[in-house]
Amino acid sequence: LQAAFFQLSALNFQLQNPASSLFTLQNCYHDRRISASPQGVHTMAKQTSIPRVSSKARQYVKEVLDFGFHNGTSPGISARLEREFAARFGRKYGILHANGTATMHSALLAAGVGPGDEVIVPPYTVFSTPAVALHAGAVPVFADVDAETWTISPEDLRRKITPRTRAVIPVSICGLAPDMDPIMELAAEHGLAVIEDNAQCVLGYYKGRVVGSIGDFASFSFQASKHMTCGDGGILVCDDEGLATGARKAAVLGYSTLSARPGDSVVPEELRCHPAFERHTDLGYNYRLPEIAAAVALGELERLDELVEMRKA
Repeated sequence: LQAAFFQLSALNFQLQNPASSLFTLQNCYHDRRISASPQGVHTMAKQTSIPRVSSKARQYVKEVLDFGFHNGTSPGISARLEREFAARFGRKYGILHANGTATMHSALLAAGVGPGDEVIVPPYTVFSTPAVALHAGAVPVFADVDAETWTISPEDLRRKITPRTRAVIPVSICGLAPDMDPIMELAAEHGLAVIEDNAQCVLGYYKGRVVGSIGDFASFSFQASKHMTCGDGGILVCDDEGLATGARKAAVLGYSTLSARPGDSVVPEELRCHPAFERHTDLGYNYRLPEIAAAVALGELERLDELVEMRKA
C-alpha cells in the first residue's frame, strides 16, 4: 500500500506540475508501477525484470572471497566504494553503514545531538527518519509538508524551530528534493545541522546541484528497493572532516584512532590488543557494512547511470 501511495503521489505531481521551475521529478525508486485494469481500477503490475547483479559486482565479490575474511586487513573494496561514491556526489568523505537508518543516527551523533534536543522532520517519510532522533535521545518535531510537492515546508519548518532545535532532516520523496535553499538559510540562521535523507533520490538535481551535495550530511540507502543496492546498507557523505570522523566513530564502536580516511573502519590487531591502547573515546555502535556487501554496492555504483535510467523508463 505504501508503494502504491508513493506511486500515485508521483503521478499526481507529474500531472499537476509538468514543468516545475524548481524541481525535477525523476528517479522514482519503486520496483513496481501503476497500471489500469480493464475495469478502470488502478492495480499494481510487476515492472520488467532488470539485472540487479552485474558482472563487476560478481568480480568484486570474488576478490573479497579470494582474499578471505580477516580481523584487521581487507582487499580495500570498502575504501574504494567510500571514495568513489563521495566523489560522484561532489563530496570529500563517505562513511559506509549497515543501512540507511544507521547513517542518519551517526550523523546526529556527530552533530552533537543528544537528550533534550529537538530534530525537525517531515511527517511524510518512513519511520526511520523520526526514529533516529529517538535513537539519539532527542525529540522528533514534525514540520508539515508542502501541499504541492509533499516535501518538508520551509515555512512550517521556520514555525517549528525552538531554542532546543539542533538539526533538521529534509527528505526527498519519489526522486523529488525538498526546497533546499530556504532550508539551508534557516539552518545557517539558527545553527542547525542539515542531514539530507536521500533514500529515494539518486542523481536527482535541485537548481543545477546534485541532490546530496547541499546539506551538512547526506544519507543514501542501499536497501533492496533502492536505485543501487547490496541487499541492505547505506552511506553518509559530507565535506567536513570533523563531522566525518565523528560519524565514523559513531558507526564503529567509538575507537579512538578512527578517522575520515576511506576504509578506516578497523583498528589493527597489534594496536587494538596493546595493553596501553586507549580503545574507546566516544559512544559508538556496530554499524559497519560487511566488505562482501560493499563489493556488490561498488559494482552497482559503476553502473549507476544505467540503473537510474531504468527507473525513468
